[in-house]
Amino acid sequence: MIRILRLALNLPALLGLMVLPCFLGSCSRIDHKQSTLDPKGIVAQNMYDLFMLSIWITIFLFCAVGGCLLFVLWKYRAKDEEDAKEIPPQTHGNPKIETTLILVSSVILLILAIPTLQGVVLFNRVPDPNDAEMLKKLKLERSTVEDAITVNVTGKRFFWVFEYPEYGIVTANELVFPASKAVRLNLRTEDVIHSFWLPKLAGKMDLIPGQENFIWFVADQEKLLFQTDKEGLKTPATIAEAMPAVHDGSLREALFKDRSFTDEFDPVGGLFYGQCAEFCGNSHAYMQFRAMAQTDADFDEWVARFQDAQNPTKQPQPYNPEKEYATGDVVLIADPELGEGALREWVATGDVEKGQAPDIAKDSWGKRHDADYEHGKQLFPVSQCSQCHAVNRTGLGEKGPNLTLFGLRTSLAAGWMRNDEESLAKWLKNSNEIKFGNLMWNGEGVNDAHPVRNLHKDEKKVDQLIAFLLGQS
Repeated sequence: MIRILRLALNLPALLGLMVLPCFLGSCSRIDHKQSTLDPKGIVAQNMYDLFMLSIWITIFLFCAVGGCLLFVLWKYRAKDEEDAKEIPPQTHGNPKIETTLILVSSVILLILAIPTLQGVVLFNRVPDPNDAEMLKKLKLERSTVEDAITVNVTGKRFFWVFEYPEYGIVTANELVFPASKAVRLNLRTEDVIHSFWLPKLAGKMDLIPGQENFIWFVADQEKLLFQTDKEGLKTPATIAEAMPAVHDGSLREALFKDRSFTDEFDPVGGLFYGQCAEFCGNSHAYMQFRAMAQTDADFDEWVARFQDAQNPTKQPQPYNPEKEYATGDVVLIADPELGEGALREWVATGDVEKGQAPDIAKDSWGKRHDADYEHGKQLFPVSQCSQCHAVNRTGLGEKGPNLTLFGLRTSLAAGWMRNDEESLAKWLKNSNEIKFGNLMWNGEGVNDAHPVRNLHKDEKKVDQLIAFLLGQS
């Protein structure tokens, strides 16, 4: 009893110690890059609301039970030595109180269970465009769900493949989507268990071998229209400022302009961070990705660029003297500067009529890329990079990430580094120092004699590969 009395006297101090971390925690920001407490989509908002409901219920129960405990400790404390020796009457409880507690517990369970079940249904199914009541409840336009796009997400060690089956294109590690449309994600894996986690837009779902799981999200466009400075101060922004275009490099430029890769806040509101949330190997912690909201027009432009880049019939072909060419057309013409039999990409500087082999000296054709790009293009297959990576083709089954239009991307190494010349040079010279155990350095058939492991010995080759890869834009 004496111990209980001491505990009762010390309860204010104990409660203070329990509450102090809560106040200290409230001083930190909850809107950082990968926060579940800063929802920007309908699915994420539903999860946040459910979380807050459970928090308030928990606080109520904590206060109710704690209050009863304090009341009992104070009311029935030992007031003197005789009182401490007295044995109180023994009972088996009060049936009315126990029944009331059971009923109250059942009501609380229902209060939490009903929205939880509704959330589970919402999480696992895109709303029916014909369900006007549900659309009104979610504040969604019919076109948002009726024109939903589908993305097949494949988890691999240690990167993400994003396939857009409706458009016939494939990319990696950066999920581009229209902010005005719902996005269906079909989740699968080709190796071990992964977990797709995009906290600000959707929830978390496992990718299990032999099983296809599903998740969806739709962005709340009004919540995306802001800009953030380095200190985290948010200001209203236009659509162009909050969702810069990906297809022309505007988003990349905005992110790189005055920020370092490790800054806590990005300047644009339409960029979201996700990662694998299930241990999948040595580089699991570095298996990240980004989701980029776009306007409908910018998304269509991005899709068109990918479709052109990954369409074999639209790849540059050798010059045909029996064909007329318009300004901007690209052909392959032999260039002795690159080596015997090497073909360089040339772009027509004006309309070209039918004729013999082009006379480059007459300025009818201009070099599309510099020499480093062209040498890097030749070096890419020589270094056996093309055995794992696809460039300008879909390459769905490739071992490594698809590198089509790689120069437009904001990150490399599955979101772990900024996609610039400095970072790309470090990655090419020794990727294992950056992501230990990654398969580019440790994959099947990659040993000390492999060209990739020896790139660090030749700065020129590294520069040429950088020029080629970042030139994919």
